[in-house]
Amino acid sequence: MADKPEKKAEAAPADKKGSAKAEAAPAAASAPAKGQGGGMLTKTPVLLGGVMVIEAIVLFAGFKFITGGAKNANAADLTVPDKAKVDGDKGGATDASATAEIQLLDSRFPNKQNGHTFLYDIQIFLSCKKEVADKIKPMIADHEALIQDRVRTIIAQSDPDKLGGGSEPGLETLRRQVKYQLDEIVGDGLIDDVLIPRCIPFRTDY
Repeated sequence: MADKPEKKAEAAPADKKGSAKAEAAPAAASAPAKGQGGGMLTKTPVLLGGVMVIEAIVLFAGFKFITGGAKNANAADLTVPDKAKVDGDKGGATDASATAEIQLLDSRFPNKQNGHTFLYDIQIFLSCKKEVADKIKPMIADHEALIQDRVRTIIAQSDPDKLGGGSEPGLETLRRQVKYQLDEIVGDGLIDDVLIPRCIPFRTDY
């Protein structure tokens, strides 16, 4: 009878050890799970950083593709070429729009249309392109007498009121008639305009 309590006493510690092992097993099983959870949390910032780097690369490539890249502004690109130098590089070519003035005559012609004799002191110039000026000058010199005769006829037949600037301050009729005669002499299209800087009437029959 005395042996039975001792067996119970020995059995009790054994049961305590068994229960301790039973409690240690779930703890050990839960420990790896906690370790794994901590690993995922430490990897998340790394993944987010990688994603941000990839997005930055994609955005940079997109902007570069749209804008075509930055271009350097060189001083040579901002300067305007000198027109005279460009013409000189082309072998001295002149601007086609540039004009030249050639003196046609400087003389006096009579008019008696209103019953009084007037002597008109007149000066006439031609306006033409520079590229044809050298062609017109010798033709005017070769037909000097013919040109003066045509202009004298025009002055003699014109209305004194138009020649004196009363009804036509710009002498439009006289300029048009002179240009018509010159186109027949030197060729149509060579003369751009007729300029009359002076046309002064002097009465001579007082």
